Amino acid sequence: MSHNFNHVMEQVHRLTRSEQLALIESIARMLVDDELDIIPESVIQENQRRLAAYDAGESKGIPYQEAMRSIREQMGGIK
Repeated sequence: MSHNFNHVMEQVHRLTRSEQLALIESIARMLVDDELDIIPESVIQENQRRLAAYDAGESKGIPYQEAMRSIREQMGGIK
């Protein structure tokens, strides 16, 4: 990953949970405004369901490093 991206991620990890959620909502709103058809409604609903389950303590989150490794693998090894 680029230095700038790593710096942004460090800053995101310093935010409180509510600030992170506000950031996610803001980014999602920008995506929806710009690209209405990119994220299917079913994906958004599933994401909201999983976040609610996590917030309620009904499921565990994926550790950051594990999530990033999985994402890189799915993207074909991009680092």
